[in-house]
Amino acid sequence: MFFRLLLAGILAATLASAQRGGGGKGASSAPIMMGNTPDKLAMLTDTFKLNKDQKKLVKTVLDEGQKDATPLRDEAIKSRLAIGEAISAGKSQDQIDQLVKSHATIESQMADIEMKAFVKIYQGLDKEQQPKAQMLFQMMSGIFKNKNWNE
Repeated sequence: MFFRLLLAGILAATLASAQRGGGGKGASSAPIMMGNTPDKLAMLTDTFKLNKDQKKLVKTVLDEGQKDATPLRDEAIKSRLAIGEAISAGKSQDQIDQLVKSHATIESQMADIEMKAFVKIYQGLDKEQQPKAQMLFQMMSGIFKNKNWNE
């Protein structure tokens, strides 16, 4: 019982933090910049001193990764919701475990897309830039979980 309550709490916190505003096309859907916080592409450009071709490569790779990840992101949201609903409905532990296993598969596929994008970008860096790639590696974790990787 404790496990179910703990899992339900984690799920509720995850879903609450994943919620975004409306989704309409009004002024409220514009990205909000906090202070002078640069976007991720600007951070990468500054950190790695990317030239024009490298910057284009990074943007292209991340845009393609976002496109590949979109159906998985939507599937992951539905999967988390299904886990929560199963717990709330008092489904058997076997049924919940199967849903969790299915969700883990989705997350694994998302990580695969992230790592492939990292490799492509890393390979586009010069030898002098590659030692700084730890920052890029850390940034890649979860980069496609939002609707726009650059938010």
